[in-house]
Amino acid sequence: MTEYTERQNDESDFEQSQGSELRIKEIIGNIKRRKYTILLIFFLTLSIAYINFKITPPQYRAQAILLITRTSNSPYDTFFFNSQSESETKKDAELLKSMPIAELTVQELIKSPQRDSLEFFGKRNYRSHLSLLLSKFLPFNRLEGKKINLKKVQNAEESLRQYTVQMNSRIQVNMVRETNLLKISVVSPFPDESVFLTNTLSRVYRSTSIKRNSEKYFQTNLYVSSMLEEQGKEVEQTDKLLAQYMKDNEIYELTGNVQQLLGQVSEADAKYNEIMAEYHIAQNNLNFLEKKLSETDKVLSSQISQNVNAKLGSILEEIRTRESEYVRLVSEKGSDNSEVKTKKQQLDGVKTRYEQLSRSKIAGEIGFAGKTQKNNFDLISEKLQIERKLNNLTFSAGEYSRLKESNEARIKLLPKKQQEFLKLQRDADVSRKTYISLKEKLDQSRIMLASEVGEVSIIGNAFRPSVPDNSSPLNSIISALVFAGFLSIGYVFIAESLDGTVKDELFFRNCGLHTMAVIPFIFQNNNQNFSETQSALNVFYRFKNRVLKKIYRVTGQSLTSRISANPTRFSPLLTEKLSSRFAESFRMLRSALIFNRIDDPLKTVIISGTAIGEGKSTICSNIAAAFALSGKKILIVDCDLRLAMQHNIFTLQREQGLSDYLFSEQKTIDDSYFKPTTIDNLFLLTAGKKIPNPNEVLGSEKMHDLIKELEGRFDKVFFDTPPLFLSDAAQLAHYVDGILLTARLNYSERRILKEYVADGFLKSHILGIALIDPRKPKPYGYGKYGYGKYGYGKYGYGKYGYGENQES
Repeated sequence: MTEYTERQNDESDFEQSQGSELRIKEIIGNIKRRKYTILLIFFLTLSIAYINFKITPPQYRAQAILLITRTSNSPYDTFFFNSQSESETKKDAELLKSMPIAELTVQELIKSPQRDSLEFFGKRNYRSHLSLLLSKFLPFNRLEGKKINLKKVQNAEESLRQYTVQMNSRIQVNMVRETNLLKISVVSPFPDESVFLTNTLSRVYRSTSIKRNSEKYFQTNLYVSSMLEEQGKEVEQTDKLLAQYMKDNEIYELTGNVQQLLGQVSEADAKYNEIMAEYHIAQNNLNFLEKKLSETDKVLSSQISQNVNAKLGSILEEIRTRESEYVRLVSEKGSDNSEVKTKKQQLDGVKTRYEQLSRSKIAGEIGFAGKTQKNNFDLISEKLQIERKLNNLTFSAGEYSRLKESNEARIKLLPKKQQEFLKLQRDADVSRKTYISLKEKLDQSRIMLASEVGEVSIIGNAFRPSVPDNSSPLNSIISALVFAGFLSIGYVFIAESLDGTVKDELFFRNCGLHTMAVIPFIFQNNNQNFSETQSALNVFYRFKNRVLKKIYRVTGQSLTSRISANPTRFSPLLTEKLSSRFAESFRMLRSALIFNRIDDPLKTVIISGTAIGEGKSTICSNIAAAFALSGKKILIVDCDLRLAMQHNIFTLQREQGLSDYLFSEQKTIDDSYFKPTTIDNLFLLTAGKKIPNPNEVLGSEKMHDLIKELEGRFDKVFFDTPPLFLSDAAQLAHYVDGILLTARLNYSERRILKEYVADGFLKSHILGIALIDPRKPKPYGYGKYGYGKYGYGKYGYGKYGYGENQES
């Protein structure tokens, strides 16, 4: 059982491989058949591509190189390339290709004195030699590049918009792998203009980066200046109050422990004010950033903040613990104590580690989210850093606030005058220290504002290119070949879909059918091959008969009175000219049938086809005549009871034929039914009277007995049957030795032939194909249909192994 299953699987795999091979061969055959049209498609496509290449303006791209840098606490991070810097550089590349940058570049070009000499503004035209030549023969100049007609532009904004779109389409940005470098270029048909446009774009983007980064420093500078002005007024007021009190009470200094307490109180209050000043500055910066962020960015910022705080909660708790301890020691021992300084260093170390980790975590979360543009990426990152700073300042302010409360309690223990003097002295000292701290911050903001160079550095200006990017026609040729290939495939597919007829003999070889002979098609009054007019007529009648066949299959009605044969068609006989190609082809077919089964010669053969009017009746009469001429006693049985033709071919009466015998009471057929023809040894059993149920009659037991009887009375019996798609011929196939199929090039349908081959029983009974070829033969000798290709060479004795010579 296992061996049987494996054998079945092997046979199935073999059939599938054969089917795939046949499909490939059929595709190759379709391509070969239409090779000249395909070659024409390729030639025309390549010609058009070459002409288009010649008239297309050159594309010069002068490249400038930009270095994208990022603010970092570590020099190592500035130069080392990582995934974070790659993501940021990608966002710079997107910004460079954005509409706002293109618009700023156009505005800069409009201000330039070179505006009136730029091709970009239509002031300079490029014309190739071929375009100049073709323009002489064209009614209008359609070869020029697209230009903006300023006269048709309604306003300056519309003009700027159109130029912006044009500039954006010309910009190209390429990233240099594993670096923070960008190669930018602006295309132009002139190399010098490409240099100018590219350098202008570089300068505009660098200026934009500087402006974007300096905006926050400018805003901080204004805010700190206002704070410093108010603090200056406070210093002046506290000094006046202190001086007046000292004059009124004649107290000029503090001594002993009171002076020490004043130092501690002043230091703590000054530190608290410094922290609060930093807090207000940071809060002001945060408000500034939030105005620039969208709601989506704010939601993303909140999510990232929660994730970072969850990951850094332990180190944040350590910072707060150490800071509380540090503030306590400051209140007890002062800031100059060695132990306090040690605690300060430890606290600063933990804060530095926290800042580095928080930066890394924030950048990682933003890179993972990947939902923002480059500008928003920077703003979100800075917003999160400021929020982190605010949290730390809030905690520090709380610690120093408690220290201030403790100092207030100590001050209340002093005598009243000392309390008042100490408080005034403290306020004056704190105001001055706060003023100095704000002055330092203002100087820092001014330095940052003055030294801001942005994150973009131009490390290589554009230089004049010597060769345009599109100097080689290779890309055009490859594109044309690919397009022509797809066009050819589409053409073959559509052509095969619209015309499903057999085009050459390769189809039969791919289906596993042997072409036993090729019969030249001839028509009435002209011993030539099928003409173009005749071909058109046959197409019409084939279409009409195909429709009628479908009606018959659905309704079961008779086709006898409905199917029209070609009115110009006739059935020639080989005896009219025995030396013709037509006669020679049937001698080849006769030889092929003789040697098809040497040990058990064929006695009964069905001659059938795939369509009405295909030529199977002509094949049947002439192959029978060819055997009769060799001395054999031959009988033709016209089994096509719907559309009988044999009696017309031999000019005999239809009645007293097959249907008459089958409906009679006779048990055996007598010689009166066998009508002699004009050819010796050739007899005809005509179709007889028309009957309504030919399929039932041909499938009767009496018909089967008749076939057996005829085998004993004639050397060979040929049955002219309807096409095999009707049940008439299919029923007879079980009782004969084989089936000879007829097919006509450009007429027979491949689909029907494939259906025959797919039927295992029919394929096993098909002896081969008698192919009718309507193409024009060579006008000399037996070249194509004689002793050459279809004579003793291919379809004679060479191919089938019958020997080298045999007489007719």
